[in-house]
Amino acid sequence: MTPTEAKRVLQFHRLELRDTDVDKVAEALELVSRDPELRNWLEEQQLVELQLRQKLRSISAPEQLRERILAPQSSIRLHPWFRQPALLAAAALVALLAVVAIWQLRPEPPDRFADYRQRMVSAVLRSYHMDIETNDTAQVREFMARRGSPADFEVPTGLARLEVTGGGLHQWRGHPVSMVCFDRGDAQMLFLFVLRREAIVDVPPAEPQALQVNKLTTLSWSRDGNVYLLAGPPESGFSKKYL
Repeated sequence: MTPTEAKRVLQFHRLELRDTDVDKVAEALELVSRDPELRNWLEEQQLVELQLRQKLRSISAPEQLRERILAPQSSIRLHPWFRQPALLAAAALVALLAVVAIWQLRPEPPDRFADYRQRMVSAVLRSYHMDIETNDTAQVREFMARRGSPADFEVPTGLARLEVTGGGLHQWRGHPVSMVCFDRGDAQMLFLFVLRREAIVDVPPAEPQALQVNKLTTLSWSRDGNVYLLAGPPESGFSKKYL
């Protein structure tokens, strides 16, 4: 299966997944795990879908819509719509509103820090992939540097007490992202993402900020030209323990 075929399968399998499609989806996801570019594309698709769902859920149904739908048929008088100027005007208004709705529902460019954070969290929740497996932080830095990904990152004192297990390469709107993985010691992992400051429109402050995103606790901060995002399973004293 080629990357183009994998994209086609992953784009449409949610709409009508048949028994005969299961093997194709599995093959496409297996290719995603081996292809960083395809993996980034899938993460972008999932982020756009999430934004669309959130916008659609924010739309309220018109008042008395249920009563109008269930109104007795005998109370409805049918008239040729093309003979009623008022209905013509109403139809034109509906068409205009439809265009406005489509315009408002279009996904916003995912260039904010919140979008970046959501994408990185989604990536590790789905199934994270390490491009290098080692317990040596220096080897992780060297690996990232050779591939043009941030390698001058600082590991917070608390996080540095944990054992490094490796790292992975991600991308954010064409910018490389370094992912460093740490073993928490209870069959759980912590993930430190590092991105260059210029890749983010709204850079987080130097003081780390905590936020629960999906099922993970996150800390975000910026320092010396890098933007940091630490993500891991919820834990008491998360900030104090790993900073």
